[in-house]
Amino acid sequence: MLLKDLIKTQLLKEEKFHSISQSMTFNYDIYHNSHSQYRKKRHGSGERITDYDIVKLLDKAKEEITYLIIDGKIRHKSRFIISDTRHPYLNLVIEPEKLGVNDLGVNDWNLVVITVMNKFDFTGSRNQLHIYI
Repeated sequence: MLLKDLIKTQLLKEEKFHSISQSMTFNYDIYHNSHSQYRKKRHGSGERITDYDIVKLLDKAKEEITYLIIDGKIRHKSRFIISDTRHPYLNLVIEPEKLGVNDLGVNDWNLVVITVMNKFDFTGSRNQLHIYI
């Protein structure tokens, strides 16, 4: 691919991101399955992971999540990981649910928390999308 084609593709992607991100809002309702609810409290140090901690990490990752949705790398029911690179090294396994397109033409998604863990070297499955914040 020629350099000018690469630049054109990147500029179109940036333009698409800008237009979508202007109309996109992030509202968080934290959905836990029984496993993630259990993992929030299971730490030898007595340290508990709160919904506030989860929302803070999601807020930090929202721009990257937006890019990955636009690029088609985040897909319906395809789990991905978000990891904080700072102490206490919070990791979230998320199962995204595409709900459809709302009245404004913007895609609606739920980000369902599958599990949470404070761990420095958390790894996922081979070829699983992993976002480091």
